[in-house]
Amino acid sequence: MTATTSAPAGVGRRIGTVAAVAAVLAVLVGVVAGPEHRRLGPQTTGDPALAERIRAAAGGHGGYRSLAVAEVTPTTVTTSGLGPADIGAPFEIGSVTKTFTAALFADAVTRGEVRPDDPLERALPELTGTPAGAVTLASLAQHRSGLPALGATAAARALATTVNLNPYASTTTAQLLDDARAAAVDPQQPPTYSNFGVALLGTAVVRAAGADGYPQLVADRITGPLGMTSTSFAATGAQVPDTAVPGHRDNGRPAPRWAGEGYLPAGSSTFSTVDDLARWAAAQLTGAAPGTGALVPTAQDDPGTSIGWIWVTSGATGADGARYPYVWHNGGTAGFSSMLALDREGGRAVVVLGDTTAGVEPVARTLLFGTPPSDDGADLLAWAPAAIAALFSLLALRRALREGALLPIADGLLTAVFGLVLLWNRGPWASVGGWVWGLALAPAAAALAVAVLRGRGLPLHPAGRTVTAWAGPGVSALLVAVVVWAG
Repeated sequence: MTATTSAPAGVGRRIGTVAAVAAVLAVLVGVVAGPEHRRLGPQTTGDPALAERIRAAAGGHGGYRSLAVAEVTPTTVTTSGLGPADIGAPFEIGSVTKTFTAALFADAVTRGEVRPDDPLERALPELTGTPAGAVTLASLAQHRSGLPALGATAAARALATTVNLNPYASTTTAQLLDDARAAAVDPQQPPTYSNFGVALLGTAVVRAAGADGYPQLVADRITGPLGMTSTSFAATGAQVPDTAVPGHRDNGRPAPRWAGEGYLPAGSSTFSTVDDLARWAAAQLTGAAPGTGALVPTAQDDPGTSIGWIWVTSGATGADGARYPYVWHNGGTAGFSSMLALDREGGRAVVVLGDTTAGVEPVARTLLFGTPPSDDGADLLAWAPAAIAALFSLLALRRALREGALLPIADGLLTAVFGLVLLWNRGPWASVGGWVWGLALAPAAAALAVAVLRGRGLPLHPAGRTVTAWAGPGVSALLVAVVVWAG
């Protein structure tokens, strides 16, 4: 049993006063410097009427910071933006890039460069005799190849996405092909969204066209002819546009940039503007884009959902309760979310770009069809770190007041630090601001103040526990290191 001590009344009052002051200061720190409440900023640019509709479409959903939107018809484009981001600057568009790859594939079929039933090894002879080499280009475009979601190199770095690093940095095109040579193919695998498969599809189309890389083929056949002058690719960090909008993590802090060559056709690191993507959407509606055959469904997924060459066709419920079909693809990176949705029957399209990870799909559906706005706040699971942090802070205060040695008090404080860092990184910041972090910090700050006041009169470790007393603080320090690294 750990010894406990009690302080004389006068000392106890002084400890209580200092602890209370520390707690109040902690709350103030949370309010002033805590995690940012992720919500749409008050700034408005572009068309005022569209801006008003965007804000209404965002509903009560927290998590957005800035939104850049284009409403498109075959002959008109209306743009508007909310929040501090420059509406004309490039955003990371993530897997919306796959619509370029879809178009290049369909266009290559039209040109006679490839056939849908070609095995992958026909364009990429390095894969001859391998399971991956035998899958068809069509199966890659339909996410039905049996390949995994990621190649081995990117999969090994998948943890990087949870620690705010770049999962695609180490995969060059050569490494992508090495991963494909070693990849297993599961013929019984249900349709599985595969960045690996789409990256290989894009690589095959580039090779069949004789192009000097994916960015060059996109420039030759898509962005150049359509005048999409602000769309670019970052195979390395040095190729990120200087004017690119910064992305934001869940706690409002800047997100890392993704860059990598091998997964460019899947959307690892593509930058584009709402104006460029509006041109792309309009070209889908008018047929001016290459490879519009990719929009046509070729396979059924879930009931009510089908897939063409990468493009997905689903239904949305309008304000009148009717179901409306639309063709779409979304995207997401470490600090961005994107959506391109086409109402082909109505001759309309919407592009929505956001500078946080909060999904923008509901905004697109509301703008297109009047689908009721989402009123969801943060995921309830996001409140779990708040509960953990508050509990650990309270326990730290209890131990600081009651323990009779320094190491158990240090253990409690380190555990509180673990909870506070976890809350900082993964808290409910789509719903609330830093004051919640300040409230969780308050007991820990009070505990630290109490520990300082009591510490001079306490032994380092409880009697008889010279070695084992270090175990608790050691484990807690390790947890702190892990959660800081994963931040």
